[in-house]
Amino acid sequence: MSIANSNADGGAHSPRGQTTLDEWQRIFLQRDWDALPDLLADDVTFHTPVDAVPLHGKDAFVASLKQSFSIFETFAYARDFAGDDGHVLEFRGSVGGATFTGIDIIRLDEAGNVTDLVVMIRPASALMKRGGEAAS
Repeated sequence: MSIANSNADGGAHSPRGQTTLDEWQRIFLQRDWDALPDLLADDVTFHTPVDAVPLHGKDAFVASLKQSFSIFETFAYARDFAGDDGHVLEFRGSVGGATFTGIDIIRLDEAGNVTDLVVMIRPASALMKRGGEAAS
């Protein structure tokens, strides 16, 4: 299930980081939300594409993602990139008939736990559909 690494500076994911990213993708593709907290640092921060204020903690993190994925019609990872300061996973999906492309910007601690996630999605119309679907 692992996808090919793309890294502009020629580096590779650390084995621990790659294990986390592989499990991250498996969880999201299979929607195995019970396994997600095991990948997260206790004080994880989540910068969602729809909230101005970041969410903190495992419970808020998992609840927000479960809500989003409950309305996604399709979702797949396309590419990943690694750098000294984190990892970026590109994804594609659809909601309410609108397709979107996005990225997860992920930071890991030394133990391989996710400490910070920033999600960006485009186009804005897909976010509006997500908001409308979530409100229903």
